[in-house]
Amino acid sequence: MAVYRGEGDVGTFGTGPFSSDGALDFLDELAERPPQQRAEALRHMLGYVLANRDLLWREYFPDQVVAAAALVATTLPGGEHLQHRLTQVSDEPSAVILPEPVPDLATPALQALHFVAGPGGPWHQGWTTETDQAEAQQTIDGLTAILEAANS
Repeated sequence: MAVYRGEGDVGTFGTGPFSSDGALDFLDELAERPPQQRAEALRHMLGYVLANRDLLWREYFPDQVVAAAALVATTLPGGEHLQHRLTQVSDEPSAVILPEPVPDLATPALQALHFVAGPGGPWHQGWTTETDQAEAQQTIDGLTAILEAANS
């Protein structure tokens, strides 16, 4: 577990895609939408991140982007284990899981993930132990593999 300090916020986050305050807040916001609007909300969020990279830390945070990419990955081949992860962090995982696969979101999800969690990216800052660093990298590697496979 690491402590995030940036732009006046303090929060805790873990190495999994849904194990941070920001990711859980993002999931809660998405759960408020009807199922048929969730994919469009993710499309908008990922597009916003890619078009407004300079607003990182002000309008959105790396853990939210990682959670969004993971939600896209949950519906793709190889992402089934992420649905289990959601059951561990959400009282109602069905309230955030996309009702059907949205493979066209794999590309923007991968691009946004690379932006926040590529080599030296902000997702990798703040891990206090080598174990946390390695687990965080495993999270990103796993998401990247799922999203890249959907793009091929």
